[in-house]
Amino acid sequence: MYIDEELCESFGLDPKRVKSIASRLSKAAKEAEELGLTVFGGSGSGNLRFNDADMQGPGHSEVATLDGCFDGGSGGDIY
Repeated sequence: MYIDEELCESFGLDPKRVKSIASRLSKAAKEAEELGLTVFGGSGSGNLRFNDADMQGPGHSEVATLDGCFDGGSGGDIY
């Protein structure tokens, strides 16, 4: 996990709060991975998906929907 404190401050964000959120999300993602789940976000929604190559088709792997806004795409950014 990496927190760009200078960038946080340039956006008016408290780096400690950003780190707290990132830590909790990272911990949850690691716990999900241990169960064979992936945290997936796209088109404003998020869900947990079971990683099984035998499961085909939409909706067959989504085991939970998540609250909050999850943006999708490649996730590319410039560091």
